[in-house]
Amino acid sequence: MDNLLWGIVVLLAGIFIASYGNVLIRFALAFLGFAIGYSLVMWLGGGLDDVLRIVVGIVVGGILAGLFYMLVKFTLYLAGGIMGFVLMVVLLALFRLSGLDLGVIGLVLVAAATALGGFFGPRLGNNLVVFATSLAGAYLIVLGLSALFLDAEAEDQLTLLSTAFPLVLFLSITAVSFLAQHQAASLRRRFLR
Repeated sequence: MDNLLWGIVVLLAGIFIASYGNVLIRFALAFLGFAIGYSLVMWLGGGLDDVLRIVVGIVVGGILAGLFYMLVKFTLYLAGGIMGFVLMVVLLALFRLSGLDLGVIGLVLVAAATALGGFFGPRLGNNLVVFATSLAGAYLIVLGLSALFLDAEAEDQLTLLSTAFPLVLFLSITAVSFLAQHQAASLRRRFLR
């Protein structure tokens, strides 16, 4: 039950972020905050009762959604951190595809990539938001679909892209989302001149 609900929440957040991430950045950040908070509780709260885990996940997700919504001034830092996180997860998935399992070192690398991406985020320009929301939306869509149809657990988040089909699906959704959001941003800039 909680895996089904988690999959639906993450899938809906991913669709919204991949579609409207650059246009409605405050709401995209809120959806991302909710997805992160809810996923963290699903991932770390394995010892809790299912109903309690869902309630705590909704509360923590709501708090992070509100916090991310208010952090719009730090959008480029958040986008850089998101980009670093997702790119490192994809890189680790490629290593896992070749048979290498990094374990705890992988978690450290993901944390370091997130911090570095957040630090360099403002230096990467405004297209960073389009790229980061495309990556985050695609990752959440694949995560949600895997929870719904492959019965993947929330604990499998870092190993999700270690098989060929989810990786190709992720890359395809990222490309489509990036192109669509970039085109929308270009049209908006053209009409605002």
